[in-house]
Amino acid sequence: MKKILGTIVVTLLSTVFALLLLEFSVRIIIGVPQKEVLPVARVKPDPDTGWVMLPLDEHYTYGHFVKLNSLGFRGPEVSTKDKNEYRILAIGDSHIYGQGVADNELMTTVLQKKLDQSDSPCSYTVTNMGVRAYSTNNELALLKKSGLALDPDHVIVFFFINDFDQVDIASRYSRYANFDWYAFDFSDKPTDKIIQRWKLRQLARRSAALMWIYDIYKGWDSKDNAINKILLGQVDDTLQSEIETTIELLNEFRSLSQAHGFRLTLAVIPVAAQINNDYQYQRYQATLKKYSDEVHLDYLDLLPAFRKHQEQGNPSPVIAFDGHYDAEGHRVMADSVFKHLKEITGNCK
Repeated sequence: MKKILGTIVVTLLSTVFALLLLEFSVRIIIGVPQKEVLPVARVKPDPDTGWVMLPLDEHYTYGHFVKLNSLGFRGPEVSTKDKNEYRILAIGDSHIYGQGVADNELMTTVLQKKLDQSDSPCSYTVTNMGVRAYSTNNELALLKKSGLALDPDHVIVFFFINDFDQVDIASRYSRYANFDWYAFDFSDKPTDKIIQRWKLRQLARRSAALMWIYDIYKGWDSKDNAINKILLGQVDDTLQSEIETTIELLNEFRSLSQAHGFRLTLAVIPVAAQINNDYQYQRYQATLKKYSDEVHLDYLDLLPAFRKHQEQGNPSPVIAFDGHYDAEGHRVMADSVFKHLKEITGNCK
């Protein structure tokens, strides 16, 4: 009996040691999962865009406190446009909103500082209009609804690979039309029961080993999704249709640019996996570059800047177990956009 108990104890201790070793190893190699903090972002249903963030909303993105401006975006208030002002709107999804990044580390904040310190004869202002989970059609609707009224001189559409998959705006609005607001992370209003379930999930998220195992499963389960297909060059009829729809939406952006007299730039954000891996067909960037060349649309590929950053021996600029870029990643984007702007704008006008 003692021998059996001894074997059980040794087995349990060995298992605990192995799990602790796995946890420690994953934290060293990949990183520590970010802690979610309440309250999370709130949105309200909108018939034109599907949803918009609440003006002056206070929430957290991981551990970073956020207070939105009166337009419902991150960043300072947007004042009346000055005579010598060159106004830039940065439109995009959670990568531009800045998931997991503090206000002073946002790409738009860093870009604004670099422009302020430049020797340009005009005054640049950069407005962050990033909204989590937006796709190209949401962003186009947002530009029409809110962006044009700001009288932009330059609109930069930041494109991420999942923007080929358009949101069903009407369906999303219909689902929440009777809500005055809801929490985006809950897809509902947070009741006590919902919050308790959320807190239990957060306990599991604190383990790097569990997150690593989950990411392996998620990667296997999503191996046939649109993102992987585009990266691998496996474009079927459905995906080709999505690409064509995206091109039509980009054409609408161009039409607005021509009608309202602002510059338009398409800036392509790479998938984190592309930084260290060369995908043979590069259908993601190649598709957008080909389109931009055909219609003479200003195009900025941010992948080279990220690869250069990595080649210099810097740590990965990606938030562990998240996929969004961290503060250093936002700095890389800001540097690249700044250099591009100086090349194409000259004396601003």
